[in-house]
Amino acid sequence: MDAPEALPVFGPRCFLCGSLEFQRLSAGSGPSWRVCRECGLVRQQDPLPPEVTQRQYGFAPRHEESRPASWEQRQPEPHHLFKFWIVGEALTAHGLDGRLVDVGCGSGLLQQYLKTLGWKDPVGIEPSGNPAGREHLGLEIYNEPVEETVRRPGFGGAFDVAVAHHVIEHCYDPAAFVAQLRALLKPGGSAFIATPNLRGVSMRWKTLMSRLGWKKRPFRHLDYPKHVVLFDRDNLSRLVRSAGFEILDVQTYTRASSDRARRPRRFTFWDRLGLGDNMYVVARRPLP
Repeated sequence: MDAPEALPVFGPRCFLCGSLEFQRLSAGSGPSWRVCRECGLVRQQDPLPPEVTQRQYGFAPRHEESRPASWEQRQPEPHHLFKFWIVGEALTAHGLDGRLVDVGCGSGLLQQYLKTLGWKDPVGIEPSGNPAGREHLGLEIYNEPVEETVRRPGFGGAFDVAVAHHVIEHCYDPAAFVAQLRALLKPGGSAFIATPNLRGVSMRWKTLMSRLGWKKRPFRHLDYPKHVVLFDRDNLSRLVRSAGFEILDVQTYTRASSDRARRPRRFTFWDRLGLGDNMYVVARRPLP
């Protein structure tokens, strides 16, 4: 039996649950955000093309004129360091080790951090032309679409761990992206996928304030135009399962430490309730 035809991400139906029941999340003029009434997925309505939306982050293929400032960054900022610490803690908590690939690695700062934790020679994939990790940090990074890396000898089905750290919200086809993560993993390998949490306290509050017209810069927290699809814990898990993964863990996380703190800290109260600003899924590619 043929697999069902995939629904377009920005078509009339929700690509995840198939519902036609969308309502406008944002009000007034400006960018239009739609929320699926069935599964809660939020997406842009008719987003601009990737070469426009991803320019600041360097995700668009081969910028011609100027490099984004983030390409020159050589040390993680405190809020980035907190997120990197979360990745390391999660991988350790699940006893993960072996060969790791960081998909959407940017300038390679997460790879560099993971090396300090004992991960040996992590590989990076960055579809933009961002050369910083290779030129400044000497990291193994491939500036090409993920599907091309999957086809490289010794890459498809060859990794023990695949990390996608705050990448999926930028993807114009999240289902295809999660399938690519699976294709990179060995049977029994694990994926770590992190993204903002739509159901977080801060996100809910800012959305409410925006809808009421009480926020000076309404819906800025959805990060238009760079974020094109946003998730909560339930629909992200649903997407990951639909790609053939087994869910091992779903957690939210919120930064509690200040920039001067020696060690990052989580705001564990919100996280225990699943209301943190960000979230991650750890999932396993099943054995045959």
